[in-house]
Amino acid sequence: MKILFFTNEYSHPNFPASGGVGSFMKILAHELSKRGHEVYVYGFSKKKHSFKDGDVTIEFFKKYSKSFPFSEAIRSLSSKLNIESGGLHFLEKERKYLAHKLKKYALTHNIDIIEPFAFNGYTAFWDNTIPLVVRFHGSRGFWHHYLNQEQDRFKILMEQKALEATPYTIAVSKFSAEAVQSIYSINISTIIHNGIDHNLFSPNPDVEEIPQSIFYFGTLSTAKGVDVLCEIFNSLIETFPKATLHIIGKGEGYWQHICKPILTNKAMQASTYYGAKNNAELPEVLQQASLCIFPSKNENFALVFEEAMALQKPIIVSNINAAKEIIDHKKNGYLANTTQDYIKFASTLLENPELRLTIGKEARKKVMENFTKENMTHKTISYYKEILNN
Repeated sequence: MKILFFTNEYSHPNFPASGGVGSFMKILAHELSKRGHEVYVYGFSKKKHSFKDGDVTIEFFKKYSKSFPFSEAIRSLSSKLNIESGGLHFLEKERKYLAHKLKKYALTHNIDIIEPFAFNGYTAFWDNTIPLVVRFHGSRGFWHHYLNQEQDRFKILMEQKALEATPYTIAVSKFSAEAVQSIYSINISTIIHNGIDHNLFSPNPDVEEIPQSIFYFGTLSTAKGVDVLCEIFNSLIETFPKATLHIIGKGEGYWQHICKPILTNKAMQASTYYGAKNNAELPEVLQQASLCIFPSKNENFALVFEEAMALQKPIIVSNINAAKEIIDHKKNGYLANTTQDYIKFASTLLENPELRLTIGKEARKKVMENFTKENMTHKTISYYKEILNN
């Protein structure tokens, strides 16, 4: 098969630090390539890019705002003047441009199947010239519906149109499928859990653990609960004066303006912010963790949970639906309902190295049995073939 991923993020040193979608695209692209499929990653960014990442062909064009600065200036002016219809007009114009670019590239390269993602509805005006599979990793509609974030109704409308534009959709969890039904009234019957590179995220006994170290990695935001993590650490350091907090991820502004004011002086002195790290750098840093905490308010399906578990790190996460599809409470991780739960579970783990080891081993076992990149790739190929055969 000739497979094309359409995206504005991809995990590679040539691009800015990406989130979970960028990591997902890279993993799946390379796994498909290994199996003999011809894989293209086509998308848009601030600058043009054209290179090979192994056997995967990467080509990014300048995003709409950089290609059409005059149009962008008018859009910006209409926004400042609160001309609401202008916002929708320019979003539609941009997405029609993206559909045109994607169609031209896909036809030129004889692509069999295309996979974008739902966020922002970049494929809202796709005409199904070539089968297109939308995988739902998350969306602005999800943010608004489940995280009470401000509604960007025109971008949510584009997401609705993108999901309606194709009969082929994938949810990354059962909860994700339920979310799409609740928000967009669209049924998704195909569920393929995200899988990780368990070889990259593999325990390394040669890396020394930092005693009583608590790690978080991922985007820094209130939706991810990083502010709550700071409050948790304020309490833990009173009981464990040698404890340290280590935070990795994009969001320096959030660290400076939200995290630092929350942390007590004692907690701040014991905290380190590493900034963003790419996937190749992450495992070695995370090997040093005693445990990981992710107090996210909601998730569709978090790769960071699996990555920490694959490293045999005990994790404590919010008791949300997506987490319950990954973690068996007190067997291979912990599900917390309150701040006090986090403090209690973290204290238990910090006091008991043998328990950390037991939970960690069970965590990696769960990932190896259910959430590998190989399993995800096999199911994806089967779905692609089903579409093409029909």
